[in-house]
Amino acid sequence: MKKFIFACNFKMNNVSIEEYKRVMGEDDYSNVILCPNFCQLYQYAELKKNGVFLGAQNVSEYNNGAYTGETSADMLKNAGVDFCIVGHSERKKYNFETLSQTNLKIKKLIEFGITPIVCVGEELCNNETMSQTEYAKRYVLVELKEILQDIDISKVIVAYEPIWAIGTGKVAGIEHIKEVIDAIKKYAEVEFVLYGGSFGESNFEQIAAIDCVDGALIGGASLKPELICKMKKKLEEK
Repeated sequence: MKKFIFACNFKMNNVSIEEYKRVMGEDDYSNVILCPNFCQLYQYAELKKNGVFLGAQNVSEYNNGAYTGETSADMLKNAGVDFCIVGHSERKKYNFETLSQTNLKIKKLIEFGITPIVCVGEELCNNETMSQTEYAKRYVLVELKEILQDIDISKVIVAYEPIWAIGTGKVAGIEHIKEVIDAIKKYAEVEFVLYGGSFGESNFEQIAAIDCVDGALIGGASLKPELICKMKKKLEEK
């Protein structure tokens, strides 16, 4: 089986680095990206000795200046960050972020050698003449066309997260995931695509078995270090 990427988004939660250290031991975790809150970034940089990659949950589209509370790509680079989540639906909903802002953030991250994890996803379809899957494909491809404008696509990872599945316990069907991610790879020409949305112990094996899925962007399950390690090891045993 291919090497499956576990990109763990802690969101605004504290997760004990000591617990991650304990369950990881001396093993290799080079297919794991941990995205803690900003206050814990320097702590989690310690886990690079296990091969772990360090991720951030957001970045400013500006280099510096009077932008209170913001963090630049240069600052993230100095903190040892390798990946950064941008365009998450929660940022769009609660912080009113636009697609053009996401585009600028991606450009800043690439400029400083940080790989963007670009989030896209749709709400539930209310059009009775169109299936959820067809709606999803059209929605995310239109979104990506604007987000990835004038960007070297080979330097980004896309995370497909249907908004209706994030933190709800609802999971997209296997065929739905396959069709949408296939479309992203074919028409947006993105090489690496992750799936996110209520990914966990009950469905990780089925999702990891989908050929076009390269990994997962994980929310709630990432707050449980033992569960992340258990899922990773179980896939490797196969």
